Amino acid sequence: MHSTKLSFIVTDAAGPKVAGRSARAGETLHLTEFEARTELLAGAIRPAPADPEAPAETAAEDGGSDKPARRR
Repeated sequence: MHSTKLSFIVTDAAGPKVAGRSARAGETLHLTEFEARTELLAGAIRPAPADPEAPAETAAEDGGSDKPARRR
């Protein structure tokens, strides 16, 4: 079974290790969905833009809320 790796950017909220490896804020990591799941929920990483030339999304652009959407 082969899992596709996706690109994620380490956030300032991350500790010294992300998904079991040393990482610094702004660094790009290539992780499987399984490896990224907990780190995404913790806010330690965010998906990398599909286009490397595209500006990074900020909290102000997505409504300014750091809280996840409520489930019904």
